[in-house]
Amino acid sequence: MPSVAKKRIVYVVNHAAFFVSHRLPIAIAAKQAGHEVRLLTGQAGCGEMEKAAVAALRAVGISHHRAMFSSSGTNPIFELFGLIQLIWFLWRCKPDVVHCASPKGVLYGGIAARVCGARGLVLAITGMGYAYTQHSGTSRLRSVVKLVCGALAKIAFGHQNKRVIVQNHDDYQMVIAKGIAKPCELILIPGSGVDLSLYQDCDPTNKTKTILFPARMLRDKGVEEFVEAARLLKSSLPNWVFVLAGAAGYDNPSAISEEELKQWQAESNVRWLGHVSDMTPLFRKAAIVCLPSYREGMPKALLEAAAAGCAVITSDAVGCREAIVPGVTGDLVPIRDSCALTTAMFSLVKDEWRRQAYGFNGQQRAIARFSLNAVINQTLKIYQEVSEHDGIAQASHLVRTQRD
Repeated sequence: MPSVAKKRIVYVVNHAAFFVSHRLPIAIAAKQAGHEVRLLTGQAGCGEMEKAAVAALRAVGISHHRAMFSSSGTNPIFELFGLIQLIWFLWRCKPDVVHCASPKGVLYGGIAARVCGARGLVLAITGMGYAYTQHSGTSRLRSVVKLVCGALAKIAFGHQNKRVIVQNHDDYQMVIAKGIAKPCELILIPGSGVDLSLYQDCDPTNKTKTILFPARMLRDKGVEEFVEAARLLKSSLPNWVFVLAGAAGYDNPSAISEEELKQWQAESNVRWLGHVSDMTPLFRKAAIVCLPSYREGMPKALLEAAAAGCAVITSDAVGCREAIVPGVTGDLVPIRDSCALTTAMFSLVKDEWRRQAYGFNGQQRAIARFSLNAVINQTLKIYQEVSEHDGIAQASHLVRTQRD
């Protein structure tokens, strides 16, 4: 990698656990390139996950500061104070680049970066959060939060030297339609990248009879539909194990309690593992990975599943549908449709040849599209561009919409 001038890069995200799981390798690479790296987050979304994340940050020497806001907080006093803390920190820090990810990180970090006059701003739309997740029925809370977020977004995306990273074509078109970024500022990078070396020896023909749900225990992730499908398949697939791997008691209105999860375990054939700090062994063993989420950016779990040679079942939702090639690496089912999910699971379990073909095809696609090194190189290049005074004019060649 060519030598570049040292920059001060500040990341702003909802909480440390998300940063560690989705952005830490990029931050480490930035440090190795000679840049100064700092992290600003809100309050923990899950105590268990946050504790492990803080330890990981300490191990690699990344400075971490926490503000008052939280990922799903709606108390205007706490949220405003958290924003003021971000502004104060960035004012004192004087970063060359502010890289914001996660819903609150993008909104508050983008506003703070504008107020403080940060030279360059990177806004990564990795998902739209609780307010924009498709859900049955109406919710006054979702409507109010969505209205507020829309107003804040107009401010956050107003920086004159920014790049907006999206992870799927639906969000790419959404950003253009809303006019919150110019085409020359918009970049499509499909996901946070996968360390392919962890899965290079995975054999899709050597898998256990496991169907894995790899996500936080949120209703918006489709966990209820997964559990219902497992119940319906209990008698017809007695030798298969249905595994939930993710934290409970999460700070989110759609969170499922630990008590409810334990009740599901007692009443059905699902096994809940709780938070798993290293998912690699589970992906290496699972024959099928299932994530019937209502909305995503580009779910890293499904990219890792592909790299590990797992067949995938996911919902026909924003972000999820682009994580697979239907009929080639996995199957799509309608959102919130446990019957369709049950049928898809049963069909894939009974068709070993198709399962294995999905696994092999997924591995090839992961190698071609989802390499962590490629994501790191693209992101570091963006940092260099936005830290230059004439970055916008030089950035037009970065516009890309990667397609299969």
